[in-house]
Amino acid sequence: MKKIVFSGVILCSSLFSFAFQSHAAQTSIEKPGYTLDFNDEFDGDHLDTSKWTDYYLPHWTSNPENAKANYRFENGTLVQYIKKDQKPWSPELDGNVKSSAIMSFNKNWIHNFSGSQKVLSNQKEWTGYATTYGYFELRAKLSNVGGGGHQAWWMVGMQNDTNDWFNSKQTGEIDVIETFFSKPNTWRIAAFGWNDPAFQTNWKLIEDPVPYGNQTEEFHTYGLDWSPGSLKFYYDGVLYKEIAQAPDYPMGTILNIYTDAGSGVGNDKYPKEWAIDYFRVYKKNEGYDILKQPIQSRETKEYVSFDTSSDKVKLVTSAGENEQWQLVPKGEYFLIKNVKTGELLHNEHQKDYVEHGAVPETFYSAQWKKQSVDGYVRLINRWKSDQVIHIENNLGYLESGPIHEGAWRSQWSIK
Repeated sequence: MKKIVFSGVILCSSLFSFAFQSHAAQTSIEKPGYTLDFNDEFDGDHLDTSKWTDYYLPHWTSNPENAKANYRFENGTLVQYIKKDQKPWSPELDGNVKSSAIMSFNKNWIHNFSGSQKVLSNQKEWTGYATTYGYFELRAKLSNVGGGGHQAWWMVGMQNDTNDWFNSKQTGEIDVIETFFSKPNTWRIAAFGWNDPAFQTNWKLIEDPVPYGNQTEEFHTYGLDWSPGSLKFYYDGVLYKEIAQAPDYPMGTILNIYTDAGSGVGNDKYPKEWAIDYFRVYKKNEGYDILKQPIQSRETKEYVSFDTSSDKVKLVTSAGENEQWQLVPKGEYFLIKNVKTGELLHNEHQKDYVEHGAVPETFYSAQWKKQSVDGYVRLINRWKSDQVIHIENNLGYLESGPIHEGAWRSQWSIK
């Protein structure tokens, strides 16, 4: 006899589907070059409340009990499900949507999807796990009920800059899995910055078939490699898709199943459920520091240099400590930051040369777009798109202004 636990109620059964049994093959928890930072193997018979809460965004419902999840532990998996008679989690803000979720945090104002001017139930704030960057992996078997609804693994910014949703810039959302029941052969991925001006200012949606396998009958792994300026998605360890943008602040994790949401009204097949074998987060042993590098002119082979004696940015013939720069990703743009001083290159005062200084990172004048040309890079200002970094007049410092794309003096050796 095997034991099944339904949210604290223990039942017994001697019969399990092949799909549940087949996940049991052990997978190594080790990942070469990485250190395990957080994990839950879901091998017990109850939820680890030091890591998770089983209430879904309870601050956005006047009755948090409607937001409490339905789930059970079965053969080393967490099975989240929607019951036929389950109540909508927040009829005030989300209509008839039903959800069963676990979250690695509980914090007011997180994910203000409706634009509400107030929280509906004040929460005692708590964080089990939130982080910036890492390799995240989930092993799961998706729902086979068809009809409207979807299963989801998503991450949200923890808004540590301010608890005021409307002024927070740390509001990004990454939907690692948002796969609809009606499209069981696909993997749907989404991302949006909400109030974050440096990450996906419009929704990014990717929905394509998986390379192989049956996601509703077999367990597969879904991975997210989150590093500065990059989100890479892996199916069974093989690169599947990439988004060349990424948040740069801590995010919390939500695992849940929905019906009557944007994926459609549910059919009459219940329970609607998916099974999660494990959730793991790894960190690179080498860390996530942004590359420190010189910036060299294609034309003259000189290096961009920092000089405190002038607001101009000079050029020198060899690269040393003052000539080390970081290109810090901000959405599709970059800050060009001097490693020694932390100052940024900008054109805030609209001079005919590039300035350096401690301007705010949110200023468009300090954000630059990389344009690839023949293996080199042109640097184009976000605020004034006709302003390109160049040395056309050979003045010994960086100029800023219009210049044609083919000019070698507007092209730089940079990664």
